[in-house]
Amino acid sequence: MEIDILKASDSLSRLDLKINTEYMDIEILWFRVMEKKGEWNISRHRHSSHEFHFVASGGCKVLLDDSEFDVNTGEFYLTAPGVYHTQMNNERDDYLEYSLNCDIKVNGESISEEKQLLDILNYSQCKPYKDINHLLRLFESALEEAYSKNFGFYNKIKSIVQMLLIESTRAITTTMDYPYQLHTQYKKKDYRFIQIERYILDNINNTITTKDIAEYMHLSDKQVCRIVQQNKEMSTKEFMCKLKFLKSKELLKNTKYSIGQISEKLGFSSQYYFNQFFKTREGCSPSLFRKKIHNV
Repeated sequence: MEIDILKASDSLSRLDLKINTEYMDIEILWFRVMEKKGEWNISRHRHSSHEFHFVASGGCKVLLDDSEFDVNTGEFYLTAPGVYHTQMNNERDDYLEYSLNCDIKVNGESISEEKQLLDILNYSQCKPYKDINHLLRLFESALEEAYSKNFGFYNKIKSIVQMLLIESTRAITTTMDYPYQLHTQYKKKDYRFIQIERYILDNINNTITTKDIAEYMHLSDKQVCRIVQQNKEMSTKEFMCKLKFLKSKELLKNTKYSIGQISEKLGFSSQYYFNQFFKTREGCSPSLFRKKIHNV
């Protein structure tokens, strides 16, 4: 896609971008292209935020209080909060930098991927890193989105910011020994059981069997029964009946459907069988249950 990169940069820098996740808040202070020609110098300064410098073309010299280095096309460097740095031209005249400056805060004290990411960014060495993860292309995608303004561009740019942070951190950790200690947060329930339960609920109006569930899950009948038994301590048939019973109580309580309509919605062949099914489990007929609920 052909774009005017400076117009795209202006459009990108005007966006009010804030990203809030469960453990991290990110505020984008600037997100733009910096173009320099000839001799230039950005005098010694520091930020209270994280500034990423992705070199799209050319090169520059970076002076720190205790060292200096050159950074060139296809590399990037990060200035963490409080790091004084001076930036100036080197022997290459034209310089094009993609710059991302963001204020990152982590919520909570427990070990999280976000907290470890911030630790890496805070304590990483200020030096050139290779763009091993296509960071320039990610940044260019953000420019294209800001320029075209197609539907969803705002949220896509926010997702690109998160990818830039993750991929930058990955590039940094290839040159440092950092123990990854994340306690991965898996679903508390067996994911297969969650899918089984969802399938039953989605098809509550049909007469389904264990074989139907097994075919859907690409499992054997025995595997399905074992999963349900481990999670609910009942047979698959009993579990399906329980879900149908709970759904019937919900419909009786929260809708104005007739008993016959509810019977049909739950896949019973007749209202008589529904009445028998309900009375066996609740101790009274559906109509009496509804009266009791509404008279409370």
